[in-house]
Amino acid sequence: MRVVDPHIRVDGVADWRSADALLASITDIGMTDEQRVLAVFHTVRRLFVHGPVPNAWAYDFHKVMHVLGTGACLSMTTPLHMLYQQLGYRSQSWVHDGHHMMQVDYGGAWHCLDPHMAFSCYDRSVPPQLASIEQLRADPSLARDAVAENRAGRGYLLCGDAPDWFAGDTGDWYLEAGGDWPKMVLDEPFGGIVLRPGESYVRTWQPGPNFYRGGWLERDGCGPIHHCAEADRHDQANWPLYEPHGWVRPDNGRTYYRAWGVGRLEYTPRFGDSSYRAGLVTEVNTTVVAGTLATADPAQPATITFAVGCPYVLTAGELTLQLAHGDNIRAWIRVCDEHTTAPAEAGRKLPPLAHEWTQLQLRRDAAGAAKADFDAEINGCFEGYEVRLQFDGHTALAGLHLVSHFQLNRYSLPHLLPGRNTVHITAHRFASPLTVRYEWSDGPDWQQPRLVERTVRQDSTIALDVAGPAYPRMRALTLAV
Repeated sequence: MRVVDPHIRVDGVADWRSADALLASITDIGMTDEQRVLAVFHTVRRLFVHGPVPNAWAYDFHKVMHVLGTGACLSMTTPLHMLYQQLGYRSQSWVHDGHHMMQVDYGGAWHCLDPHMAFSCYDRSVPPQLASIEQLRADPSLARDAVAENRAGRGYLLCGDAPDWFAGDTGDWYLEAGGDWPKMVLDEPFGGIVLRPGESYVRTWQPGPNFYRGGWLERDGCGPIHHCAEADRHDQANWPLYEPHGWVRPDNGRTYYRAWGVGRLEYTPRFGDSSYRAGLVTEVNTTVVAGTLATADPAQPATITFAVGCPYVLTAGELTLQLAHGDNIRAWIRVCDEHTTAPAEAGRKLPPLAHEWTQLQLRRDAAGAAKADFDAEINGCFEGYEVRLQFDGHTALAGLHLVSHFQLNRYSLPHLLPGRNTVHITAHRFASPLTVRYEWSDGPDWQQPRLVERTVRQDSTIALDVAGPAYPRMRALTLAV
């Protein structure tokens, strides 16, 4: 009764499911080498903000791209190197006074690119081509006069970095490790998830209160943001997508165009039929009575364990239990991987949580429901967790609502484009119907809210129309069973 590994792809939009899928979605055979190289450069660059990345994930391609969206010079050039290599292009890692940049070999020459500072510039040849590091070192005016001579690449040094990083032969220049690169982990396809009856999977383009505390600067009190904020207005390559998604941070009034996104898994199993068993790990001494979950043998306690799996990093959880009668119920959770809540800039890791059960402190709300929140227990967990409930013969469970919050990189999501969009819905297995819901705003100043919902029972293609000419302001993408 589950839907296994659902995936949404939009024609003309970067598909980050795998490296091959990404390259196929943003390049085509009719492109020149330069067009192909720059398409990859600007697509990768849009997903990053300047900031720390936990050492364990710095060179994990999909965790960095889909989840964290943070990095510095070498952790930004390395995924580009991997993608260029898959396209058949050689690249080198160069360092100038401690700052990493790269150059790519195509068309019989090398060409310098830097995603961290958003640098590329053309030489003065006819026709012009992207300058190499050798050219930049030999002629400082290539970088310093690039804007004045209209030779700057799109988004040129948009955060205010000096062109001197790329100008002249002064300082310490060297080819890192003989031009070699850190090894990139490529665990794909990304996004595998199993949706059970009563479960919805919501990914949004909005920041929210829950973020991976070990993956960003503690002093900010929020998830990853591009501190240069308004500089993104000068990014000609990515501004059409950035503009609709500006977020005004409440505590300082600044608008950030690159910020973390949030999502949630909501699970409400039905006890009136056997569908709730699709989410079980174990079940002991339970039976269904009049739509409630009760003990089969009242002389013994009943135990039931649910699993939660998510491809993103979990940040917080909420459990609500509706009791039909009785009130003797207890709840535990345990994580399925090691994780830490250590601030990224501290340069240290806390001991990981043991794979042991942690009892939750249940409280009662005004309606009599038993509730528990768990944040620190799962914040930073990439591999999911389990929830165990135990109740006695005098207690019956009428309902369960489990919310698992997670952090994501919103620019890796399958956004829509102005005009008609062709949206492909696939899954490894459809054992139940899958409902797909897109929410966005379009029209002048994005004042028109839109919501389109379709239910499919097999791989399907649907058309969604977006009023232009600007890109839409994306809200949420929900998959539900």
